[in-house]
Amino acid sequence: MSEAALITNESQEPFGRRESILILLNLAVLAALLVVHTAFLSLLGPPSRLLVIALATRFVMLFAELIWLQKQKPGLNPVAEQYYACYSIITNIAFAFMASYLGGAADSHYSVLMVLPVIAAATRFDLPGTLLVVSIAVTLTFLEVWLFFRSYPPLEISEFFEAATVSLIFIVVALVVRLLVGNLRQEELKLAKSLETLKKVQSKLVAEEKLAAIGRLSSAIAHEIRNPVAMISSSLTAGKQSEDAEVRDEMFNIAAQEATRLERLTTDFLSYARGKEPERKWTNPALTLGYVAGLLRDRATDAGITIIVDYPDDAPANVDDFQIQQALLNLMTNAIEATPRGGKVRLGGSLNRRRDLVLFVENEGQQIHQDVLSKIFEPFFSTRVKGTGLGLAIVRNIAQAHRGSVEIAFNQPGRVRFEIIIPEAGIKGGSDGTHPDR
Repeated sequence: MSEAALITNESQEPFGRRESILILLNLAVLAALLVVHTAFLSLLGPPSRLLVIALATRFVMLFAELIWLQKQKPGLNPVAEQYYACYSIITNIAFAFMASYLGGAADSHYSVLMVLPVIAAATRFDLPGTLLVVSIAVTLTFLEVWLFFRSYPPLEISEFFEAATVSLIFIVVALVVRLLVGNLRQEELKLAKSLETLKKVQSKLVAEEKLAAIGRLSSAIAHEIRNPVAMISSSLTAGKQSEDAEVRDEMFNIAAQEATRLERLTTDFLSYARGKEPERKWTNPALTLGYVAGLLRDRATDAGITIIVDYPDDAPANVDDFQIQQALLNLMTNAIEATPRGGKVRLGGSLNRRRDLVLFVENEGQQIHQDVLSKIFEPFFSTRVKGTGLGLAIVRNIAQAHRGSVEIAFNQPGRVRFEIIIPEAGIKGGSDGTHPDR
């Protein structure tokens, strides 16, 4: 059998899995034949000693092959697969002929074993290779009948007719299996080509989206920087030309404010663009929440807003404490600015049943409009005049860096709630860091 005749495209069906199925089929057929022989022992007579030895040897060989295949990780190379396929079919043909001959009858029921290498050839070889195996099976079927009557004359022509019928079954089985396997492989090739085309289209769309995102980001940066720069330029020009001291001071103050705004914009953009990998360590979220609340309490008091901290236990969490503080500060700043005087802002969190860390910021402000929700996490999108539009984008980056997410849990009049969810942050001995109990 030439290597060219062997179908070696096993990308869609692992070689070891297919061969294991064929071995199990062999074992099942052998077991069924033994059951039949035992059930009709009075008619067939006891099996010969040579047949028993051959059957026992074949069982051991098949089990050894099955164990050997299971140990081949990640698998055989293509050349080894070809050699094994040829070895397996030749062995099956030889054993089927031997069992039929030792069965002690011209029409031994063990001749059904010959259909197994025919099926195997139809799944492994191309059409010429399959027909070659079928030809060998047909020849050996007639040879087995001839050898039997040579030992036990006289010759019965009807047995050759039965052998011809069995041979016809071999041919039909081979052609049907080969047709089904061929159709299946054609469909798999079509699917593989479609998948390859889909991947190319996806890569193209991703590349185009990246370019579009870069364009939008560049445009947004230019727009955000142009405004304060223009204000600084016009204020300095007006202050320089004015002889009134109060006007000059006012213009210089405007320039200073816009410079501060420009610095804040640059700082926020760098925080957003860097996307630093979190340095996780076990920390107490209750202390983090208290620290953030303390930083903003004076600002909230000046605005007539009460901050309430709610963290029910002292269970530690495996997070980057600095990044979590930064994310909560952004959410809290937005919440304070969106809450009317006399309102409350709640800052809290907990560990859920899956030991995910869930941190939330909730305020009593107005409901976020639906047209804003779809853009709220986009960089440079802001509904405030002096906002940079990077606060929530930074929050999302931090959450995603922790393999988590940020979402709006509630959005209704008088109750707007943002939640940061960090998966498995409270699991002892998690994927990152070392638990303090260790």
